[in-house]
Amino acid sequence: MTATALCLWAAFLAYSPAMVMAVTTGATLAVYPTVLARSRLALTAAGLQARWPHSAAAPPIPWADVTGVELRRGLLLEKVQVITDRPRVFLAPARFRHRADPAFDAAVAELARRSGHPVRAARPRLGVVAAGGAVWVVCLALLTAMEAPWNDPSWPWRHEAGRLPGLCTMFAPTAHALLPPGDRTPDADLLLLGPIDRQEGCTWRSGVVGTFSVGLGLTRKGPFESAGATAHDGFRRTVAGARRPARTATPVRGLADEAREIIDGTGGIGLTTVDLIARRANVIVTVRLIAPGSASAATRTVERVARTALANVRFG
Repeated sequence: MTATALCLWAAFLAYSPAMVMAVTTGATLAVYPTVLARSRLALTAAGLQARWPHSAAAPPIPWADVTGVELRRGLLLEKVQVITDRPRVFLAPARFRHRADPAFDAAVAELARRSGHPVRAARPRLGVVAAGGAVWVVCLALLTAMEAPWNDPSWPWRHEAGRLPGLCTMFAPTAHALLPPGDRTPDADLLLLGPIDRQEGCTWRSGVVGTFSVGLGLTRKGPFESAGATAHDGFRRTVAGARRPARTATPVRGLADEAREIIDGTGGIGLTTVDLIARRANVIVTVRLIAPGSASAATRTVERVARTALANVRFG
């Protein structure tokens, strides 16, 4: 639990250092009077003794036991540590850095004079620093892998769309030419499957069967993958859902990054059904046409509609 908490905190710090510094500084200043209150030392000719506020005095330490006086500087605090021949470090007064504190300075000078040891800067503990650095690097690598910033459209080599154009007004003339008495509904007839972030589209219907539908789907980047990879997954699922057992998906070259066309005749009523599903970067376009006419004419129509829809999407 402790390692997880430290990892999350380090990741948060890496992602928003200004926020974490502000929170840390504010919290430290708030609890300083009670938690980080300076200890007061009683100095005598025989030795020294710590006296913490509202608590019993520590055992006295003879001057003969003092082997050194070190000054340790942290991010916010500066403190003196009296090193003795015992297996422990005795914490002397502390203060905030870059802030005048006569009591602190007087205590440090008196400690140096009575102990006979000059105050020296503490050597950094390389093992602790290296371990902390390793944890920081691991957490930063984990955060980077999860966020995958190179998959964001803002990176130079990414050319992905951030929004979709409206299709209903754009293709209304086409719909009226294909299905003169058609009625419009505000959704694409061919549903996109998978992690689609946003969809735009319209469907026009004439009578019971006649249908013209065009839709666009936009994906966003997810953990460990780009928006284009997410769109590929949605494209693949949509094609699989539209095929059905009796239909075959045929690749369409030169239309987009990947495209499939699914054609079948509706026997007995003189209609042809064509579904076109194409993907460019993180955008998926779907076109459905159920209308009288030959299969070749229907495929030319849906391909022209798909090209027009993609041409009105801004990539990059």
